[in-house]
Amino acid sequence: MVPQVEGVEIRPEGASVAFLLVHGFCAAPDEMRTLGQFLESFDIASFAVQLAGHGTTPKELKKTRWTDWYNSVNAGLELVKSWNPTHLFVAGFSMGGALSTILVPNTSGIDGLVLIAPALRIEGILPRFVPILKYFLRDREVDVIKVQEPYEIKRTKYSQEPVSAYHELFKLQKKARESLVNITIPTIIIQGTNDKTINPLNGKIAYNGISSQIKELHMIEGAEHVIPCHSTRTEAYAFIQEFVKRVISKPRI
Repeated sequence: MVPQVEGVEIRPEGASVAFLLVHGFCAAPDEMRTLGQFLESFDIASFAVQLAGHGTTPKELKKTRWTDWYNSVNAGLELVKSWNPTHLFVAGFSMGGALSTILVPNTSGIDGLVLIAPALRIEGILPRFVPILKYFLRDREVDVIKVQEPYEIKRTKYSQEPVSAYHELFKLQKKARESLVNITIPTIIIQGTNDKTINPLNGKIAYNGISSQIKELHMIEGAEHVIPCHSTRTEAYAFIQEFVKRVISKPRI
């Protein structure tokens, strides 16, 4: 039985290649919309899963743990699998990339992995103090207008981010870093050089950490963190298209 899961489905008629798309922290599937539309132009199906507690309210997010987010991703993958595609890919952005690095080693039948600005590590002292800080500071205020400024595509973003959710994010990231070595499928990593949300070195952390024999890292000059909403996405998506073509053209053993 296919699990019930929220998200955005794009299914061109006769599509034999399908993607699971995973969005980032305190956001929603709409930040993956441009990638889904790009894939559709090549008759590739996609499902942008909505993570538990996301795309709703900060109050709902407070009720969730990182394992709930992971369960959403797993349910989304089961839905895409139910379409019986010939080739199956997972593309995760930011926190969605971290979730994808845990999903892939524990799931069979995935042909390729796309990591876009994978949020595997947050620099500074915040991760050390959040476990205590969350009991004194409930929410982090976000200037949504300022957050949107570098991007031509607007997206859903919470104006309040629960500090407890940050604690879950940091626990997730630790698990994701531990999972990198177990990734053996073809992988492409895309990272912006002008990323102000995470250290651009996260792209290299992913590249150096995975065990895949087929892997590539592309540093997009001038790209901000949310590449799917930034003008540099056309350059990033061209790399993804070529990656998909190479993977599906290679005979399966």
